[in-house]
Amino acid sequence: MKKIFLILIFCGIAGLLFGQSHFQFFFNEEGKMFILPRLKSYELKIPEVKMESYTPASTLRLDRQLNSFTPEYTQTLLDERPMDMQILSEAYRPFFNIYAPMLRRVSPMAFDFHETKVVPLTEHSTFLISGHQYTWPGAGGFTSIVPAYAWQSGNWTLTGGGFVGRFFTPFNASPAYNAGANVGARFEINDRMAIRGWGQYTHYFGEEKNNPHMLMNPFFYHTGAGGAFEFKFNDDFGVGVGVNYEYNPRRRRMEPQYLIYPVFNSKMIQIRVN
Repeated sequence: MKKIFLILIFCGIAGLLFGQSHFQFFFNEEGKMFILPRLKSYELKIPEVKMESYTPASTLRLDRQLNSFTPEYTQTLLDERPMDMQILSEAYRPFFNIYAPMLRRVSPMAFDFHETKVVPLTEHSTFLISGHQYTWPGAGGFTSIVPAYAWQSGNWTLTGGGFVGRFFTPFNASPAYNAGANVGARFEINDRMAIRGWGQYTHYFGEEKNNPHMLMNPFFYHTGAGGAFEFKFNDDFGVGVGVNYEYNPRRRRMEPQYLIYPVFNSKMIQIRVN
C-alpha cells in the first residue's frame, strides 16, 4: 500500500513539474484558474551557400568579340518625325480628311464606316440613328450622323429626322458643320401601287455655302423635295417613277431631277436620270 501511495506521489510531482515547464497557470479576479501552453522559440540554422560564377575559358574569346561588335546598317526610308507632325503635314492628309490620317500602306477608305442603331418605341413607332463616313479618292469625303423617327399605321408610313455632318474637299481641309431636317411620307393605295413624298432642308454654316465642291456634289445633302409612284410587280421586286426638285445654288432656283429606281423588299435603290 505504501508503495502505491509513493508511486502516486511521485507521479503527481512529475506531472506538476512537467506542467510548470510546458504550461502557464493564471488566476482571474474570481479565483478561477486558467492553463495556457508556453510559447517556445525555435532557431533555424540555415547553412550558408556560396555560389561563384565563372566563365569557361573556351567562351572568353567569343564574348569579347560580341562585346566589341557594332552592327552596320543603312538609313531606312521611314520618316523619323513625330507622328503628330506627320499627321498635320499636308502630304499626309488623305484627300484632306484630318480625322483619317493616312498611314503607310493603309488605304484611307479603310477608315470608312456605316453604323445603324434601331430602337423600337411602340408597336407603330421606331427611333433610328445612323452614323457613317465615306471617302472618295481624289474628291474628298464626309462624316455625318442622322437621327430619325418612323411611324407606321395601316397604309401610312411617316418619317422625320435630321442630320449633322462635315464635308471634306481638296480646298477645304477644316470645314464647318452642316445641318438640316427631312420628312417623308408613303401611302399604299393598294397591294400593287404606292405613292411616296419627301422633303429636305439643308443649312450651310460659315463659308460652306460658297464651296462649289460640296454644293455640286450629288452625294451630299441638299435642299429639295419630290415625289414618286411605286409599282409592285411581286413580293420581291417593284419599280418607282418620280421627280425630285433640288435647289441649285449657282442658278438660285429649284431644278427637276427625274427618277427611275427599282424597289427590292421595300428598300429603295435610286437611279437618277436628269
